[in-house]
Amino acid sequence: MRSSLSFQVDEYFADKLCLWLEQQEIGMCFRGNGWRFEGEILAGFGSHKVFEGEITEIEGFFKNLEETVFCHLNYDVKNQLEHLHSNNSDGINFPQFCFFVPQVIVGVKDNTASLSFYKEEVGEQFINQCFQSILDQRTTQQPKGNHTVQKRVSKPKYLEDLAALKTHLQRGDIYQANYCQEFYWENVSASSAQLFNEGFAAMKNPFSVYYKADSKAVMSFSPERFLKVENDIITSQPMKGTAPRSNDPIVDAANKTALRESEKERRENVMIVDLVRNDLSHFAVKASVKVPELYRIESYSRVHQMYSTITAELNPQTPIISALLKAFPMGSMTGAPKVRAMQILEELEHSKRGIYSGTIGFIDPNGVSDFNVVIRSLIYNSESGYLSCHAGGGITDLSIPEAEYQECLVKVTPMLELVEKHFTQSISTTLPLKDEKTAS
Repeated sequence: MRSSLSFQVDEYFADKLCLWLEQQEIGMCFRGNGWRFEGEILAGFGSHKVFEGEITEIEGFFKNLEETVFCHLNYDVKNQLEHLHSNNSDGINFPQFCFFVPQVIVGVKDNTASLSFYKEEVGEQFINQCFQSILDQRTTQQPKGNHTVQKRVSKPKYLEDLAALKTHLQRGDIYQANYCQEFYWENVSASSAQLFNEGFAAMKNPFSVYYKADSKAVMSFSPERFLKVENDIITSQPMKGTAPRSNDPIVDAANKTALRESEKERRENVMIVDLVRNDLSHFAVKASVKVPELYRIESYSRVHQMYSTITAELNPQTPIISALLKAFPMGSMTGAPKVRAMQILEELEHSKRGIYSGTIGFIDPNGVSDFNVVIRSLIYNSESGYLSCHAGGGITDLSIPEAEYQECLVKVTPMLELVEKHFTQSISTTLPLKDEKTAS
């Protein structure tokens, strides 16, 4: 049985919490207004219970477990779910998956932070010490190292790969595939939490999350939901179709209209909608799969996105974790047919995706669960000093390779600019301590 302590907090608490989580062995902080939980922040740290075993045995971990579980799945978990393999290079080596019950769960709502914990494990004194330590956090670390980004794939090679992919499309091997490429930095030293805080201030995307696991960290500014379960209704919202934002309102409106009316983007979107409908049908009540939204456009700080919504009633005999694995990896990051698309993508891509295009989320005991798509994300290994960022796009027979390359750059540019700014600007301001007042 968990106990709880509550504290009043200010607008800096979330940033300070992430800085503090970076110092813990494991910690996760969900931020953004898309996540399905009460309040503005859901976070957790420490491990009360951790799943250890094969992914095919995960149902047993959840049996009779009345606890909130935080988790991630790498894209390469596909190799354990299907007859697939991955031989490409991996600069991060993020764990394949992790399911853990946090020792301490933090919720923030209306300037009140509630910390729930097991009194027999940590006690109130420990919680008070943790809270005080969070308040004392300051952004003082100066990033070091070469901040020049490198490309895993040259533009000529990218265009060559897309030509090969289009050959598969023209043969009818597949109808759509999401080709991804890696951008990376080597021998860098930085605060992943500070980088996340700076990124979230600029890109308050709805499914953002900061995740620290030993020496690895994810700074995700994802706009995309993979799966949500609430009141036995499962919802997926795949994104397919991207257009750049512009400071010129006339150009911006034109870009949005062009995206909405694009035959290529609509075809690509509906292909993935059909794939997701099929994925959900495996664990849905018969005839319950519906598409309440098709071709909806959402505008974010740097891009316009087209997405659709698919819902279904979850079969009462299907555990949420089983539905998650059956739908994984998400259709928006693979292709159609899914398994054949993943096989072809493994042959053409030049790096392992790792946790990129995987998922991070939570499952709570009340049947509410939410999982994002790990895109628009930076992944960091502090031991090796390797910082990685992938970007991709859906390819169909209507795709123009040069246009696809430019779309990929549109998606990755905010990440590249974030890293460049982080490494070149001096840290002239710090988060105030709890006793300090900010100037009005």
